[in-house]
Amino acid sequence: MSEPKISISKSQDFKQVYVSGATIGHTPYDFHIQFFRDSFEPNEEVFTGKKPPKVTREFVFEVVMSPNQAKALALLLMKHVEDYERKFGKIPTPQTPPTHPPSGYLV
Repeated sequence: MSEPKISISKSQDFKQVYVSGATIGHTPYDFHIQFFRDSFEPNEEVFTGKKPPKVTREFVFEVVMSPNQAKALALLLMKHVEDYERKFGKIPTPQTPPTHPPSGYLV
């Protein structure tokens, strides 16, 4: 049996969004990946060390997918990370994210 021919196009409402992180939760039926963007407004008190910076975390969008597609995405992402590191060098390991999931999610 031959492979199906796949036609590729972008949706009219396609957009590219920069995010600074993601949180992931799952149920027995699907995975939820919520992408967010962190920002802070520096002021003199922050620069002089009188106050810690106030970080604003804005959740931008959420992707919901089946467990099968989540695993396929994880494998594809690791393949691309390995390819990137072969070309450009090792990516430093980020700080460990908070371990508490959003309410109602399993970990």
